Amino acid sequence: MELAPLLKLAEELGAATAKYEEFVEEEFKAPIYHVAELLLVYYRRTSERFEKAFKKMLDSLSDSKAAVVAAHAAYYRRSNIVASPLAGFIHRLAARGEASVAIVDYVDDYYHILYRLADRVARGETPEVAGFQVLDPAGLLYWRSTHHSIAQLAAIHGAEFYVYASKHSREGHRRLLAMLLGQEPEEGGSFHTVYVSHPITRVRARAIREGKPLDRYPDALEIEEFKRTLEDSCPNLVVFSPTTVDELITDPGTGRLKTRIKREDRWPHGENGLHEYPYPVDLRDRLFDLHLYPVDDTTGNQGYMSYLQTQIEASIERRDLSYVAQADMIIAYRPTMYGETHMGVETEIKTAVAMAKPVYSVIPPDERSIAYRLFRFEYPLRSIDELLNVLRCSRR
Repeated sequence: MELAPLLKLAEELGAATAKYEEFVEEEFKAPIYHVAELLLVYYRRTSERFEKAFKKMLDSLSDSKAAVVAAHAAYYRRSNIVASPLAGFIHRLAARGEASVAIVDYVDDYYHILYRLADRVARGETPEVAGFQVLDPAGLLYWRSTHHSIAQLAAIHGAEFYVYASKHSREGHRRLLAMLLGQEPEEGGSFHTVYVSHPITRVRARAIREGKPLDRYPDALEIEEFKRTLEDSCPNLVVFSPTTVDELITDPGTGRLKTRIKREDRWPHGENGLHEYPYPVDLRDRLFDLHLYPVDDTTGNQGYMSYLQTQIEASIERRDLSYVAQADMIIAYRPTMYGETHMGVETEIKTAVAMAKPVYSVIPPDERSIAYRLFRFEYPLRSIDELLNVLRCSRR
């Protein structure tokens, strides 16, 4: 995720900001991609200088009541994923109670991350950062998963932890930051977090079967309109949406992962976020072959792509259940869409109930044909207006 827009938003909320890696670079008088390699050579001695950079950063923020710091929890160098010493420093800071600490693991689609990395190298912003440093889609997924685990570990004692996708709306990013900075919603009170669970796979399958672009498919647009109305009508809600990371994009003829992703392949996402997302992204393009990974051995190889697909499926499961775990409540929107149940929605509902979280199900009358009687511990509602009434929000 490009961090500049996020830090600008934090500054608009009155928070001081810093980039930790800039302090590390100043301490070593070297670019971060070289410093990260030194962790492979002698981790303990290198981490001592990382700690000096951390203390200098804290000193620079000492006059501020609140601060937002951008940093990596792990680096990827020479095909190694190496933990940043920062995780240990944050852990100690939180455990001692010296400051109120919250950690957000920001995530994005792997193909747009790869595109930005390759484009940055091509433009000389990170000269010679690639070379023999192969970073393929699977390697990126390992890096992202490890980053998530290390960030969670840093937050295990005394710190809050959230996963948040960069394709959420700018307003969503603003609310999450405001909540973590201890601020109140515009209309007073306190913020609450909500995860919206809804059918995805069968909506996508219908769009493909009907030969229609997913980003303009009526059912997908209707679900997104529901989420938009919920966010617009409830200023105190921070909404988590599963489709803000949309990576399992397959060819309708073969069922295999696509290597060329067009906007019409994607679940609809608005233009009101923090970033722009170019399309198409072709993972077999010469850009990647030159700067990140050998195309013939990776995205041009059918066996590799089949393996990559299993890794993407696993990352979806982990991320969506993380959303459930960090939410105060769950809203299952049209869980019986098309007159059938949906495995992902059912799993998320059962997980939320097991965690003793309130679950609201919005089920239009014509989709209530499936009898729910036993072991259904959710609050059934017929429309978004009923939901907004229960949540004490008003349609805007």
